[in-house]
Order: sequence, then C-alpha cells, then structure tokens
Amino acid sequence: MRAGLIGQTLLGRYTVEARLGEGGMGVVYRGVDDRDGSAVAIKQLHGEIGSSANLVARFEREAQALAMLAHPNIAALHAVGMTAAGAMFFVMEFIAGHDLAVELEQGRLAPARAVTLTRQLLGALHHAHQFGLVHRDLKPENILLTRTATGEAVKIIDFGLVKMIGDVLGSEGQARLTATGVIFGTPAYMAPEQMLNLPVDPRTDLYAVGILLFELLTGQRPFESDEISEVWRAHLHAPIPSLASVEPTLEHAELDAILQTLMAKHPEQRFASALAARRALESITFSSS
Repeated sequence: MRAGLIGQTLLGRYTVEARLGEGGMGVVYRGVDDRDGSAVAIKQLHGEIGSSANLVARFEREAQALAMLAHPNIAALHAVGMTAAGAMFFVMEFIAGHDLAVELEQGRLAPARAVTLTRQLLGALHHAHQFGLVHRDLKPENILLTRTATGEAVKIIDFGLVKMIGDVLGSEGQARLTATGVIFGTPAYMAPEQMLNLPVDPRTDLYAVGILLFELLTGQRPFESDEISEVWRAHLHAPIPSLASVEPTLEHAELDAILQTLMAKHPEQRFASALAARRALESITFSSS
C-alpha cells in the first residue's frame, strides 16, 4: 500500500489533510495553507513511476504550463516541490464542486446554461492558446463545476497531456514526450488529427469543445458506440448529427451551424480561434416559450 502524505507539512506551509482521489499518474489530496487557512489541492506523482523519465517530464510540464496561466476558469498553481521520499508534487487551488461528468449523470443541461458554461470554457482556452498551450484532453472529467462570487463557473483541470506549440517550454523537454505512433487523448473527444497522429494546434481543442457542447445540450455525445474503432471511424468520416435528431426540442439552426464548425473534420474548417468560437456563441439566443 502506498504511503500517504496525510499529516505531513510540505514546503513548510501546506499541511495535508485528506485524500481526494487517485489516477494513473498520482494521488490528489486536500490540504490547508497554514499561513491563511485556505484550502488547497495537492497532486503527487506516484512514487513507483517516479523513475519513468517520460512521466516525470509530463508531470513537470503540466506544472510549468499551469504556472504560465492565470485565468478564472483554469485551476491556479500555487507551488511545486518534492517530498522527503523524493516524490514530486504541486499545490493547486482547491475547487469546491464536482466535474461535468457527475453533472451529466443528472441529465442534459438547459440550453442557455450549456452555452454559458461553454463560453467560459472557450475564454479559458483562448487564454491558454495565447501561451501556445493545447490541452489535448478536454472531457467532462477534466472540467469542474463550482460556485464563485459571480455565479456558476467551470474550471479546467488536468493539463497532463498539454502540448506546447511553438517550442514554448523548450524543444528538449517536448521531444522527451513525443514518440512516433503514440496517440494522446480520450477517444470520445479526440479530433481527427489526433487520431491520425498528425500535428495538433488550438483548433484541436475546439473540436473537443464541440463534442462537449453537444453532450451538454443533448445528454449524449454525437458519436456513441461500445466499439472504440466505431467511434474513431465516426470521428473521421461520419456527418455530425443535428441537435434535433437527438433531442427534438432542440431545433436551433444557428447552434447547429456553430457545432458543425467546431467539429469540422479538417482544422482549417473550424473557427480560427477559441475567441472567435466564443463570440459566435454570444450571439445565440433561446426562445422563452
């Protein structure tokens, strides 16, 4: 059984209080900043994979990417360090709430709410893209839903598969994370160029946003199958269904057009930027009837 961090004080400041969850790369804890009593989240790389140069590099680059960003819809990074046992960790903003996957278990969202949350998501992505960062793994589990002083908000988390465009963090580090034939992402939300292991850019994230928005609006993804090969084939070749074909109450030509552009098979046919996509959504209205 892995030795936990509960009860330890990291960097002379952050006391670990409880385990929140665990994934393939590490464990997430809830802690407290002893200086002001505020809650924090602490992500620790699993010790047994700490010897993997590739995974360590990916963990380091996630921290580096987060350190570059400061946006209300992206989880903020506070500090990076290493435990006495030699395990890497970073300290992040603690976000009270749940992810969109949990929210979707209750059913589809009201259209106006789905569009509002997607606009927030696009604003955060525009910020990241300006720094040359492509998330590459946008999905409901990586987007938290919380309450702020201004209302409901999304928070993007888990930049573990982030891609740095334009050598933002150095070609040497990026090269360690690149291997011929290796495909990164979650199949249900992957753009065609990801599946074909072609170069990605910010428009790759826009494809995933289209999948997410479709799912928020209808309660299901545009391409569903128990066979991954069928999902991949649909992403590559199948036409994007209209909203009304899945949910008859969602007859909305303008929104369908935006989804078609977000999920175009070829990147050059998508919106030029997350900001352009956000502006398109800002023009959407819904009937009160």
